[in-house]
Amino acid sequence: MLPNKKSSILLVLKVLEEYTDEEHYLTQQEIADKIYQVYDIELERKSVGSSLSMLEELDYDIDKGPKGGFALLSRTFDQTEASYLIDAIFSSRSIDGRQAKKIADQVSSCFSKYQRKDYSYIYKSSEINRTDNKQVLYNISVIHEAMKQGKRVGFQYLAYDAEGNQTVRRDGYEFIVSPYYLINNFGRYYLLCNYREKYRALQTFRIDYMVNIQIKDDWQIKNMKDLEEGPKDFSISKYLNDHIYMFGGDVIEAELELDGDWGILIVKDWFGENAKLSHKDGKAYIKVKCNEMALYYWIMQYSDCVKVISPASLVEKTKEGLQRALERYK
Repeated sequence: MLPNKKSSILLVLKVLEEYTDEEHYLTQQEIADKIYQVYDIELERKSVGSSLSMLEELDYDIDKGPKGGFALLSRTFDQTEASYLIDAIFSSRSIDGRQAKKIADQVSSCFSKYQRKDYSYIYKSSEINRTDNKQVLYNISVIHEAMKQGKRVGFQYLAYDAEGNQTVRRDGYEFIVSPYYLINNFGRYYLLCNYREKYRALQTFRIDYMVNIQIKDDWQIKNMKDLEEGPKDFSISKYLNDHIYMFGGDVIEAELELDGDWGILIVKDWFGENAKLSHKDGKAYIKVKCNEMALYYWIMQYSDCVKVISPASLVEKTKEGLQRALERYK
């Protein structure tokens, strides 16, 4: 027999979490039997009933079924929320398959053993093309700690040689940066930071490309407001809208001609209300502010239904890019 009521409450709760849900109920005797079967501990039926009452007083959502059984209904996440989270983990390419499975398992662990069967597809997560860097979560934890301490971080950055072999940039050169924001973009994790102002005030680095990361205790973070060419009233949401592909560089205002409803749908999907839509002579146009290089690659991606009107520099860059692509097929 258990020596105190606290232990019995915990055991009853664990059995309810694991073996009950909206479709599976256990009677008090079945709960006692399951505790003995799983934990090799005898618990009187009266103790089970007392524990159930105490859990209800503690606001656990315990439902009594029509046949006298009991089930725990409310969980940390409902199934829709868990499905969304697991899908996000499953589709992320920033972590390797083993880590993705571990995190997804932890999310689904709040459900009963019967409900977890609905998430069996997470076991295929290792089949997705993912990063080879198994230290992404460690990198993130170091960056979080550095930001908390107000320190910079140093790291080496992965690259590939002409043979496709993994190496590090600049023969192992250490990049030392002031970290500001972590950004998840198209399944990849980035660090928005200041590296060297003579290049750009703000730059992004892929977190899964970082190796040998460490906090630089002797280097204080450079305040974003103190950057000579930095933004004075920075907004992370505006930055993400202006940098859809995480390229650095200048933000321009461009006008684009759209080919019918399909073009409008694509623009709204990517830029939302930041795209100013207008019509003239039966044609649709948008004006949008975006990082020039990111917008160039976006236009190349959707060149079948988007045409650049201005600025002239982007028109010429797009023409040249399309011409180079055409030459490859001649």
